[in-house]
Amino acid sequence: MTRSFALATRAITAAMFLAVAPCTYAADGPQPGMWKVMTRVIRDGTTTKSDSHTSCVTADQIKDPGKSLMPQPSSSEEKCVRTHYEWTGSKLNWQMECSGRMAMKGSGAINFSTPVHYTGKITSTGSVNGHDFTSTILLDGQRIGDCPK
Repeated sequence: MTRSFALATRAITAAMFLAVAPCTYAADGPQPGMWKVMTRVIRDGTTTKSDSHTSCVTADQIKDPGKSLMPQPSSSEEKCVRTHYEWTGSKLNWQMECSGRMAMKGSGAINFSTPVHYTGKITSTGSVNGHDFTSTILLDGQRIGDCPK
């Protein structure tokens, strides 16, 4: 795996992490708190070991998931545009396109089975510094408690 692709995968995963954390707050909707997300990346047919990350998702972050859905460019030469975004209260779907050094198209689908659990899939194809890639990120998120005070 090239260093550029590894960095791009981490950037995409990190940017999507907040996007797939709870997205609206309601008594029966996804809940703010500490979330653990298991990820597995499939790149050009090769699957990586599962990895996990935890993140505190606040009630304010839950109010506007669209802000978290776009990867932050690592340089002024990169630009990402969300081309589709739909949140139904239990399902989140989106599509995006990025240009610049990390040219790619991607989409994601997240399904909240309960207010404290979701599964999802993020797919992307593109080119990083002239190297083509196809990647799928499988997600399994679980609320594990309240955020530290």
